[in-house]
Amino acid sequence: MSRRPKSSRAGSRRPSRARRAIRLAEMATLQQPLALRRDLVRIFGEDRLVAVIRTATPELAERAARAMSEAGVRLVEITLTVPDAYELIAKLATDDAFAKQGAIVGAGTVLSGAQAEDAVLAGARFLVSPALVPEMLEVGRARDVMTMPGTMTPSEMVKAAELGADFIKIFPIATIGGPDFVANIRRALTHLPLVATGNVEYDEIPAYFKAGVVGFGIGGPLIRGDLLERGDHAGIVTNAKRFLAATRRA
Repeated sequence: MSRRPKSSRAGSRRPSRARRAIRLAEMATLQQPLALRRDLVRIFGEDRLVAVIRTATPELAERAARAMSEAGVRLVEITLTVPDAYELIAKLATDDAFAKQGAIVGAGTVLSGAQAEDAVLAGARFLVSPALVPEMLEVGRARDVMTMPGTMTPSEMVKAAELGADFIKIFPIATIGGPDFVANIRRALTHLPLVATGNVEYDEIPAYFKAGVVGFGIGGPLIRGDLLERGDHAGIVTNAKRFLAATRRA
């Protein structure tokens, strides 16, 4: 059997046919019905939050994912930069406890159609990219999973909508102008479902909603890497509940 990826670089390679067959077999053992794209769109419309998990080890990523599910965060994104990301996605996708808490796993930092396909085979039910990746959107349509491509410019946003994106991620939002940037975009492109992503802090959430976003992808401020490193599970859960209450409230 082919070697499993051990780094973010390895994670970008396509698994072998044998590994893809294993993924299909794992998908067949799912205990819960697969969430359909329309289910994911509805959930994001209710919670307006995706937890973005990007850690140095799969162990830390799993801890973060389980803390998010305990806090009630239903959409949990494992970025493909996490070592052994596909394996972790498969583990969470087939985990009864994770599913019973209402949590659904997706894949982030998807940079190609091949990565998108492999992530879905591993069990990801939504796909997120840091850039506009048309091939990811094609896989999303074919596999009935929710898609959220990354954009920075109005042209990219319009193109993402034309390609059928469910939601349009603006990334990195803090760097390119924050709420003011969103407000300016919304004056011209009122119909686009924009999602603010990139180190959005808790106290910034109202301003982003006022500017016109429909939701958030939040990593560091939500996951709290400092709490994760020292094993403060309760602290992470409490912090995540606070964020979720803020995004649901609007």
